[in-house]
Amino acid sequence: MKNITKKIGALALSTAILFTSVTSASAANYTVERGDTLFKIALQHGTTYQSIMELNDLTSTAIFAGQVLQVNGSPKATSTAEKAFTTPKTDVIKIAKKYLGTRYVFGGKSPSGFDCSGFVYYVMKQSGKSIARTTAESYYSKSKKVSAPQIGDLVFFSNTYKAGISHVGIYIGNGKMISASGSKVQIEPIKSGYWKKYFTGYGRI
Repeated sequence: MKNITKKIGALALSTAILFTSVTSASAANYTVERGDTLFKIALQHGTTYQSIMELNDLTSTAIFAGQVLQVNGSPKATSTAEKAFTTPKTDVIKIAKKYLGTRYVFGGKSPSGFDCSGFVYYVMKQSGKSIARTTAESYYSKSKKVSAPQIGDLVFFSNTYKAGISHVGIYIGNGKMISASGSKVQIEPIKSGYWKKYFTGYGRI
């Protein structure tokens, strides 16, 4: 009987330890909610925003709803592939895609409505990049021209509704861009269909 009691006690202790470990592991992660900031999350978990940035290999304080952050523990080992996936430019695309279907509004620069340059301005701002709200033509003049675009670079077009640079989108890879065009924010091919004959080049800001 004593042996059985000891075994039951040992099993209960093991279960408690396992439950505690699982709970601790769960508590190490936090899913970002709308309105959160790194500073606010750090206060809630008794840490610093710098520590959270280090744990998650963040290069800016920009975060977005639905993002899962490690808020305590040791920095996780990050593979080269994972680092490539979580680069700031990839985060720009994640943010941009959140607004797919948002209606086109001339002069718009918020989720209630975007025009092409307003969309670029808003997405870049949300990703932590400080740029001025200006026109497609101005973004073109300020950008570094590149022939081999990277994800997150800008794509420029000329002579659509006016002479000169008249449209800008964000390059998402595979020959496609996301931009506010037509009636909404949408993904379209760059060098085929409507945009092919208006394509001007790529720029990096």
